Amino acid sequence: MRTGPRSKALISAWLDFQPPAQREVAVSLRSAVREAEPELEEIIRWGQLVFVWSGSPLMAIAPHRGHVNLQVFNGHLLPPDVAPLEGGGRGTRSYRCRLHQPVDVVQVQMLVAASVARAPRPEHIGLPRDEPEPGEP
Repeated sequence: MRTGPRSKALISAWLDFQPPAQREVAVSLRSAVREAEPELEEIIRWGQLVFVWSGSPLMAIAPHRGHVNLQVFNGHLLPPDVAPLEGGGRGTRSYRCRLHQPVDVVQVQMLVAASVARAPRPEHIGLPRDEPEPGEP
């Protein structure tokens, strides 16, 4: 499987490339995500800063003209009261952060924790479907 570049210099360059208002929000979001789950890997993919859990993309920071989204790829699995997420169906949900407004760090950290809790664990990845998961009778 091909993965995106992971160098810290590339991630810093991606942040520096953002316009000042988007950069401020993206840096705050990145900090909140990293505080909530330091084991997430960071890569640049699809022109976004993507956070990876167990080899699978979990969430991404996606700057837009008037806001910055924290896209949650397994957002459809999260309880609706975790955070105000936009989107529907079985797809990605987005947590919108407006420019020139502080990022709600606690809410972002709760969102990250809920998303990681719903993500497949590394020891469960690759198990055949007919075998029970570890700890099941």
